[in-house]
Amino acid sequence: MKRVYEEKVKTMIQNYEDIRKSFRWENDMVKHLVALTFAMKDKAINPDCINEMKGYIKSQTGAFSSFRGHMMFTLSGLLCAASQTPKKQFDVMLRNEKVLKDVGFKYSSYLPTALYALSSVYEGDDVKSYAEKAIGIYKQMKQNHPFLTGGDDYALAVLLANTDHGPSQLEAYYRALHERGFKKGDGLQMLSHVMAFSQKDMRDSVEHCDQIYQHLKTNKLNVYTTYYPAIGLISLLDLDQEELMADLVEVATYLKSEKKYRWLGKGMHVLMASSIIASQYLHEKQEGTVVNTTVSLAIQAIIAAQQVVMISAATSAAATSSST
Repeated sequence: MKRVYEEKVKTMIQNYEDIRKSFRWENDMVKHLVALTFAMKDKAINPDCINEMKGYIKSQTGAFSSFRGHMMFTLSGLLCAASQTPKKQFDVMLRNEKVLKDVGFKYSSYLPTALYALSSVYEGDDVKSYAEKAIGIYKQMKQNHPFLTGGDDYALAVLLANTDHGPSQLEAYYRALHERGFKKGDGLQMLSHVMAFSQKDMRDSVEHCDQIYQHLKTNKLNVYTTYYPAIGLISLLDLDQEELMADLVEVATYLKSEKKYRWLGKGMHVLMASSIIASQYLHEKQEGTVVNTTVSLAIQAIIAAQQVVMISAATSAAATSSST
């Protein structure tokens, strides 16, 4: 495994150990997500910031707010990892909550995730127009796949509003990927929308996804539908694909061998590995003399989409454990 990835993985593992000590009662999957997010930024965990942020969210929201409960620790960790001014970013999320509701987004436990995605990828002033585009995309998704599309797709619709691709192209990706063996379902819908960020020809993009999928299977890393977006993320990186696939397998296999990570499953290992590799790619791009802003924003959006997958898995697990 390359040293740059090894260092991020070690940071993530140490972050997880530190979170376990500082936040014993939080859901374990959420701890893994927060540890990963800090490591992607090459940061050690900051328990003081997270605790302060939890207190701030509590002070700014009502008892029945969707920002409370299982979501409070998740958002606190993500904001402290990703932002130099997490309180200001949360204030923006609160202001945008009304905008999203006004254009048609329904109040639900998924709305905070959409607001986090919005704050991650949109820095403009016309939030209303952006939100209207996002709800339009959501309605098109619902029309095309009524039984697959729900509140958990709010964040994805917000991310897709950052692209210029229409619903017909997204559907074309869905069909083409299914024809290559990807199973229909939520994961394939998300993968097809992830591929909307690709600047390559659709046939080449689908071919790359299939190559990555087959390479993972060959290396005993079967990826089930939920984690299909990880394949899309890797396919978007404009690096040597053979080298990328080898790196992906190395990092995922290493995580699979780690005692505290083994139980997460191969799909989550691949998802974490793809996020680590993509974050290093972004870091190197931003340090270079020429930065492709479009590509950088696309990768940031897809990383946010990856986090949405993990948030859904984490909060679902938390809700299940609290009800038993």
